[in-house]
Amino acid sequence: MPIRPANLATMSATIAGAVSGLTNREDDSSTVRVTFESGFEQTVRNGGCRTLKTGQGGVVEVDSEAGVRFALFSGTSCQGSRALASGHGAVRFGDPVLAGAIVIG
Repeated sequence: MPIRPANLATMSATIAGAVSGLTNREDDSSTVRVTFESGFEQTVRNGGCRTLKTGQGGVVEVDSEAGVRFALFSGTSCQGSRALASGHGAVRFGDPVLAGAIVIG
């Protein structure tokens, strides 16, 4: 899917917000639950780039507090990988997102 120039600034700002908002706090406000096609749920805590479980299919839902931002990446690293989706709070995807890593903040 091509990226339109009008959407590029919004996407960049969303990803930058997720990355710049990273902290080392250990509380539930930075906890994200990722649900896969298989029904498997993975809990990710405390920001930073985290590798997602493999062999569970694509990501169908990301659930967190309303103010917690996230970005899903194609590879198992957030640097050098393409951002596939981003947002904040609870998000359900119509089509599974084949992501290998997530950054939260």
